[in-house]
Amino acid sequence: MNTHFVFTQLWKRLNFGLLLFFIWNCQSEPTPDQILQKSIQAHGGETWKNASSISYLKHTTLLDKNGFVEKKVLQKITHQWNPFQTKIEWENQGTKQLAILNQSGVRLYHNDELQSDSSLIEKTKKNLNAAFYVFWQPFKLQENAVHFEYIGQEKLLDSILTHKLKVYYPNAKNDDLWYFYFDVSSFRLLATEVNHDQRVSLITNESVESQTGLFLNKTRNSYFLDSLGSIQYLRATYKYDIIEFIRD
Repeated sequence: MNTHFVFTQLWKRLNFGLLLFFIWNCQSEPTPDQILQKSIQAHGGETWKNASSISYLKHTTLLDKNGFVEKKVLQKITHQWNPFQTKIEWENQGTKQLAILNQSGVRLYHNDELQSDSSLIEKTKKNLNAAFYVFWQPFKLQENAVHFEYIGQEKLLDSILTHKLKVYYPNAKNDDLWYFYFDVSSFRLLATEVNHDQRVSLITNESVESQTGLFLNKTRNSYFLDSLGSIQYLRATYKYDIIEFIRD
């Protein structure tokens, strides 16, 4: 028997097997875009593009490390498209407050009086942007400025298997890092983790609404995490009640 021929055939089979193994492993690990697109479909598909405006009440309860209520805040929030605008109305110690963000910039009113303090306006702008960002997920992740990295499969709270994506914004002024957790079966967005100002928070989506067909957040819990990624304590709870949802 020609040993050279046998060796050549074995070498070819080995390379072919390695090629199949490589292809199989590449296909078994989804790309961030595949995960995001499947999540969009799981949250109503392309129907989100027909949104004209949405208004809702946001109930926020802040808790201290002992579980005692520190503060409660009720806000009415409205997001509008074409042209885009976010508006937040609330009351703080007897003062009615109104914040508006649109193409003209940011306006903040205290009892109908326009505010001009630059530091206050900048803080208000961040709050307005954050309100839209956290509520309008996973659709907000489709922006061009978003960069993704697939971390792998990870159990959320040591129980639910998820696909974990690292999300960051290279052109942002801060160095916040975001992580999004998607159910491996349904691809629904289950939780968000953010590293902000050297503080790490895990925000879990406890329930979703059924009015819009987009399965937006209904209730959420926010936990402070320690350096090992373990829960320190429940920092806040959020409840969203949709008032009106208008489609084009």
